[in-house]
Amino acid sequence: MKLELVIFDVDGLLLDTERTWQKTWHDIGIKHGVKNLGSEVFLKCIGHTGKVVEDIILQEVTGIEEPLALLQEVREAGKIRLENELELKPGAKQLIAYLKENQIPLAIGTSTISALNEERLKKVDVFHEFCYMLCGDEVTKRKPDPEVYNRIVEQFGVDKENVVILEDSYLGVEAAYRANVSCIMVPDILPATEIQIKQTMHIAKSLYEVKDYIEQYLLSKK
Repeated sequence: MKLELVIFDVDGLLLDTERTWQKTWHDIGIKHGVKNLGSEVFLKCIGHTGKVVEDIILQEVTGIEEPLALLQEVREAGKIRLENELELKPGAKQLIAYLKENQIPLAIGTSTISALNEERLKKVDVFHEFCYMLCGDEVTKRKPDPEVYNRIVEQFGVDKENVVILEDSYLGVEAAYRANVSCIMVPDILPATEIQIKQTMHIAKSLYEVKDYIEQYLLSKK
Protein backbone atom coordinates (compact mmCIF):
# COMPACT_ATOMS: atom_id res chain seq x y z
CA MET A 1 0.00 0.00 0.00
CA LYS A 2 1.12 3.50 -0.88
CA LEU A 3 -0.89 5.48 1.67
CA GLU A 4 -2.43 8.49 -0.08
CA LEU A 5 -5.46 9.37 2.07
CA VAL A 6 -6.77 8.77 5.59
CA ILE A 7 -10.48 9.31 6.27
CA PHE A 8 -11.65 9.89 9.85
CA ASP A 9 -15.05 9.23 11.32
CA VAL A 10 -15.87 11.79 14.04
CA ASP A 11 -18.19 10.74 16.88
CA GLY A 12 -16.61 8.03 18.98
CA LEU A 13 -13.46 7.97 16.87
CA LEU A 14 -12.06 11.49 16.77
CA LEU A 15 -14.30 13.05 19.41
CA ASP A 16 -15.07 11.43 22.76
CA THR A 17 -18.83 11.92 22.39
CA GLU A 18 -20.37 8.48 22.77
CA ARG A 19 -19.71 8.15 26.50
CA THR A 20 -21.13 11.61 27.08
CA TRP A 21 -24.24 10.62 25.16
CA GLN A 22 -24.53 7.38 27.09
CA LYS A 23 -24.37 9.24 30.41
CA THR A 24 -27.09 11.56 29.17
CA TRP A 25 -29.32 8.69 28.06
CA HIS A 26 -28.77 7.02 31.44
CA ASP A 27 -29.59 10.16 33.44
CA ILE A 28 -32.74 10.99 31.48
CA GLY A 29 -33.82 7.37 31.64
CA ILE A 30 -33.47 7.23 35.42
CA LYS A 31 -35.38 10.51 35.68
CA HIS A 32 -38.35 8.97 33.84
CA GLY A 33 -38.09 5.47 35.23
CA VAL A 34 -36.61 3.87 32.10
CA LYS A 35 -33.67 2.17 33.76
CA ASN A 36 -32.25 0.49 30.65
CA LEU A 37 -32.21 3.61 28.46
CA GLY A 38 -28.46 4.13 28.77
CA SER A 39 -27.34 0.55 29.34
CA GLU A 40 -29.32 -1.19 26.58
CA VAL A 41 -31.40 1.09 24.34
CA PHE A 42 -28.55 3.53 23.67
CA LEU A 43 -26.29 0.70 22.54
CA LYS A 44 -28.80 -0.24 19.84
CA CYS A 45 -28.80 3.36 18.61
CA ILE A 46 -25.04 3.80 18.27
CA GLY A 47 -24.14 4.80 14.73
CA HIS A 48 -27.75 5.51 13.78
CA THR A 49 -29.35 8.92 13.35
CA GLY A 50 -32.74 10.53 12.80
CA LYS A 51 -35.75 8.35 12.10
CA VAL A 52 -33.86 5.11 12.71
CA VAL A 53 -33.19 6.17 16.31
CA GLU A 54 -36.82 7.24 16.69
CA ASP A 55 -38.00 3.84 15.46
CA ILE A 56 -35.70 2.09 17.94
CA ILE A 57 -37.06 4.24 20.77
CA LEU A 58 -40.67 3.48 19.82
CA GLN A 59 -39.90 -0.23 19.74
CA GLU A 60 -37.75 -0.48 22.85
CA VAL A 61 -39.16 2.08 25.29
CA THR A 62 -42.39 1.00 26.93
CA GLY A 63 -44.34 2.13 29.95
CA ILE A 64 -44.32 5.86 29.17
CA GLU A 65 -46.83 7.83 27.12
CA GLU A 66 -44.47 9.79 24.83
CA PRO A 67 -41.22 7.96 24.06
CA LEU A 68 -40.25 10.50 21.39
CA ALA A 69 -40.58 13.33 23.89
CA LEU A 70 -38.11 11.41 26.03
CA LEU A 71 -35.75 11.21 23.06
CA GLN A 72 -36.06 14.94 22.45
CA GLU A 73 -35.16 15.61 26.07
CA VAL A 74 -32.12 13.37 25.67
CA ARG A 75 -31.03 15.22 22.54
CA GLU A 76 -31.35 18.65 24.14
CA ALA A 77 -29.57 17.60 27.34
CA GLY A 78 -26.81 15.88 25.37
CA LYS A 79 -26.07 18.93 23.25
CA ILE A 80 -25.75 21.08 26.36
CA ARG A 81 -23.48 18.55 28.05
CA LEU A 82 -21.25 18.29 24.99
CA GLU A 83 -20.78 22.06 24.97
CA ASN A 84 -19.05 21.69 28.33
CA GLU A 85 -17.45 18.23 28.07
CA LEU A 86 -16.37 17.92 24.43
CA GLU A 87 -12.87 16.45 24.09
CA LEU A 88 -10.68 14.79 21.50
CA LYS A 89 -10.00 11.11 21.91
CA PRO A 90 -6.54 10.33 23.35
CA GLY A 91 -3.89 10.26 20.65
CA ALA A 92 -5.94 12.25 18.11
CA LYS A 93 -3.64 15.25 17.89
CA GLN A 94 -0.53 13.07 17.78
CA LEU A 95 -1.96 10.96 14.95
CA ILE A 96 -3.06 14.01 12.97
CA ALA A 97 0.34 15.66 13.39
CA TYR A 98 2.15 12.49 12.33
CA LEU A 99 0.10 12.06 9.17
CA LYS A 100 0.52 15.69 8.20
CA GLU A 101 4.28 15.45 8.76
CA ASN A 102 4.23 12.64 6.22
CA GLN A 103 2.11 14.70 3.82
CA ILE A 104 -0.89 12.37 3.97
CA PRO A 105 -4.16 14.21 3.16
CA LEU A 106 -6.82 13.93 5.86
CA ALA A 107 -10.58 13.87 5.28
CA ILE A 108 -13.71 13.56 7.39
CA GLY A 109 -16.61 11.21 6.66
CA THR A 110 -19.36 11.55 9.26
CA SER A 111 -23.11 11.10 9.69
CA THR A 112 -23.25 14.29 11.78
CA ILE A 113 -24.71 17.31 9.96
CA SER A 114 -22.15 19.75 8.57
CA ALA A 115 -22.92 22.77 10.79
CA LEU A 116 -22.66 20.74 13.99
CA ASN A 117 -19.57 18.92 12.77
CA GLU A 118 -17.84 22.22 11.99
CA GLU A 119 -18.81 23.69 15.35
CA ARG A 120 -17.46 20.74 17.31
CA LEU A 121 -14.21 20.34 15.37
CA LYS A 122 -13.50 24.06 15.71
CA LYS A 123 -14.18 23.82 19.43
CA VAL A 124 -11.39 21.24 19.84
CA ASP A 125 -9.15 23.10 17.35
CA VAL A 126 -8.76 20.48 14.62
CA PHE A 127 -11.19 21.71 11.96
CA HIS A 128 -8.38 23.30 9.96
CA GLU A 129 -6.39 20.05 9.87
CA PHE A 130 -8.73 18.39 7.35
CA CYS A 131 -8.73 19.28 3.68
CA TYR A 132 -12.15 17.81 2.90
CA MET A 133 -15.31 16.86 4.82
CA LEU A 134 -18.48 15.06 3.82
CA CYS A 135 -21.29 15.07 6.37
CA GLY A 136 -24.63 13.43 6.99
CA ASP A 137 -26.72 16.19 5.43
CA GLU A 138 -24.58 16.09 2.28
CA VAL A 139 -25.24 12.47 1.28
CA THR A 140 -28.40 10.68 0.20
CA LYS A 141 -27.72 7.53 2.21
CA ARG A 142 -25.95 7.27 5.55
CA LYS A 143 -23.72 4.57 6.98
CA PRO A 144 -23.70 1.57 6.65
CA ASP A 145 -24.26 2.61 3.04
CA PRO A 146 -20.82 3.22 1.47
CA GLU A 147 -21.83 6.45 -0.30
CA VAL A 148 -19.92 8.78 2.01
CA TYR A 149 -16.65 6.90 1.59
CA ASN A 150 -17.05 6.29 -2.13
CA ARG A 151 -17.62 9.99 -2.74
CA ILE A 152 -14.63 11.05 -0.65
CA VAL A 153 -12.31 8.70 -2.51
CA GLU A 154 -13.70 9.97 -5.83
CA GLN A 155 -13.11 13.55 -4.70
CA PHE A 156 -9.40 12.87 -4.21
CA GLY A 157 -9.01 10.74 -7.33
CA VAL A 158 -6.86 8.12 -5.60
CA ASP A 159 -6.97 4.34 -5.78
CA LYS A 160 -9.05 2.73 -3.03
CA GLU A 161 -6.20 0.36 -2.27
CA ASN A 162 -4.18 3.37 -1.07
CA VAL A 163 -6.83 4.69 1.34
CA VAL A 164 -7.43 3.89 5.02
CA ILE A 165 -10.64 4.64 6.91
CA LEU A 166 -10.67 5.03 10.70
CA GLU A 167 -13.91 3.95 12.38
CA ASP A 168 -15.24 3.04 15.81
CA SER A 169 -18.75 1.75 15.13
CA TYR A 170 -20.19 -1.38 13.55
CA LEU A 171 -22.10 0.67 10.96
CA GLY A 172 -19.01 2.67 10.05
CA VAL A 173 -16.90 -0.44 9.61
CA GLU A 174 -19.65 -1.94 7.46
CA ALA A 175 -19.69 1.20 5.29
CA ALA A 176 -15.93 1.01 4.79
CA TYR A 177 -16.14 -2.69 3.98
CA ARG A 178 -18.90 -2.16 1.43
CA ALA A 179 -16.86 0.65 -0.13
CA ASN A 180 -13.99 -1.84 -0.50
CA VAL A 181 -11.61 0.42 1.42
CA SER A 182 -9.23 -0.78 4.15
CA CYS A 183 -10.40 0.11 7.64
CA ILE A 184 -8.77 0.34 11.05
CA MET A 185 -11.33 0.06 13.82
CA VAL A 186 -10.85 1.71 17.20
CA PRO A 187 -13.78 0.36 19.24
CA ASP A 188 -15.36 2.85 21.60
CA ILE A 189 -18.27 1.57 23.68
CA LEU A 190 -19.08 -1.55 21.68
CA PRO A 191 -16.21 -4.07 21.32
CA ALA A 192 -15.25 -5.56 17.98
CA THR A 193 -16.94 -8.85 17.12
CA GLU A 194 -15.85 -11.53 14.68
CA ILE A 195 -17.63 -9.58 11.95
CA GLN A 196 -15.54 -6.44 12.44
CA ILE A 197 -12.35 -8.47 12.76
CA LYS A 198 -13.04 -9.94 9.30
CA GLN A 199 -14.04 -6.58 7.83
CA THR A 200 -10.97 -4.60 8.95
CA MET A 201 -7.23 -4.65 8.46
CA HIS A 202 -6.61 -4.00 12.17
CA ILE A 203 -8.44 -3.51 15.48
CA ALA A 204 -6.64 -0.87 17.55
CA LYS A 205 -7.05 -0.07 21.23
CA SER A 206 -6.47 3.65 20.73
CA LEU A 207 -5.45 6.30 18.22
CA TYR A 208 -1.94 5.99 19.62
CA GLU A 209 -1.95 2.41 18.40
CA VAL A 210 -3.31 3.54 15.03
CA LYS A 211 -0.30 5.83 14.66
CA ASP A 212 2.10 3.00 15.51
CA TYR A 213 0.36 0.64 13.09
CA ILE A 214 0.45 3.11 10.21
CA GLU A 215 4.08 3.93 10.92
CA GLN A 216 5.15 0.29 11.09
CA TYR A 217 3.03 -1.38 8.44
CA LEU A 218 1.91 1.29 5.97
CA LEU A 219 4.25 4.27 5.72
CA SER A 220 7.34 2.09 6.06
CA LYS A 221 6.38 0.62 2.67
CA LYS A 222 6.04 3.94 0.84
